[in-house]
Amino acid sequence: MKTNKRCIVTLSVVYVIALIVNIIPSATFPDATIRPLHAAASVALLFCLLGTCLLRNQVAKLYITALLFASVTVFTLNSFETYMRDILLLDALFSIQYPLYILFVSPLFGLNFFLNVGAEYVALITFFIAILLLIIHEVAITASRERL
Repeated sequence: MKTNKRCIVTLSVVYVIALIVNIIPSATFPDATIRPLHAAASVALLFCLLGTCLLRNQVAKLYITALLFASVTVFTLNSFETYMRDILLLDALFSIQYPLYILFVSPLFGLNFFLNVGAEYVALITFFIAILLLIIHEVAITASRERL
């Protein structure tokens, strides 16, 4: 029980640090330059997520599921935004992508240091990372059940 609380606190702290470090470059890309500090914050968040997945933490699974939803939503809506404008319902839907982008994609935006791609493709990469982390989480849960 104590380990789960430490995992949650560690994940929360690393998430906040990654969000603070990466929020300006993610909002101003491609005008902003991405430095190794941004990449280090994103990689630290990835390792923290990986560690909490291996410890079978349910909060990590919830965060990764939200990350998966946000990345799909941001990439899909960003892809269609240029083609479908001036439709009120879609404009409201398009406005949802910005908070999702800030909350879930921005902390991992430092990975763009290695890739140098557009913001919508960072959301797509985040999607694949979330899928991989969910698979690791489920394998860890299955392996722990088999040991019992």
